[in-house]
Amino acid sequence: MGPIERNHEKAKSELSPQRMGEIAETIEDSSDRGTDLYEREGPKEETLQLVVFRLAQEWYGVEITRVKEVIKAGKITYLPSSPEHIAGIVNLRGNILSVTDLKAFFHLPHEEQIERSRIIAIESGILQTGFLVDEVVESIEIPASKIEPPLLTLPVDGGEYLKGQCKIAGKLIAVINVERILEKRG
Repeated sequence: MGPIERNHEKAKSELSPQRMGEIAETIEDSSDRGTDLYEREGPKEETLQLVVFRLAQEWYGVEITRVKEVIKAGKITYLPSSPEHIAGIVNLRGNILSVTDLKAFFHLPHEEQIERSRIIAIESGILQTGFLVDEVVESIEIPASKIEPPLLTLPVDGGEYLKGQCKIAGKLIAVINVERILEKRG
């Protein structure tokens, strides 16, 4: 008999029949409750749900709690003398919604709308707008700990409209700061 077997036998002999019975009852009680003795629920990590979309060749995300709906980009009525970042307005079931061209905020090239272009209706408090995007890709849930500060290589005025960034499935996704965009929408 080797040293490991001797230690195992010694440990078994040191447990009294009473103590062995208590251990058996504890195991039996836990199996009756459907719990595992080794399962311990740690603190749940905060997560963020994002609607991921594309602008030009870049990926962005906006918190799903700010998204009212996603609609196909139809005819946007141009408003004369509006700021560069306002593409115009649309009629959304009887309500007029201003449409914000996010490409103006991030100095991206403007292109004609395509079949996949969408307007993401955004709401924060009483403020609303629609974000004009090239394509809505998916909705994802990510741990909040994966959000990093925005890249230092971004232009200062573009970086102020981001909360941060995260890398998911090989894509670098910039997370939009909705409140900052809505402040500037005028």
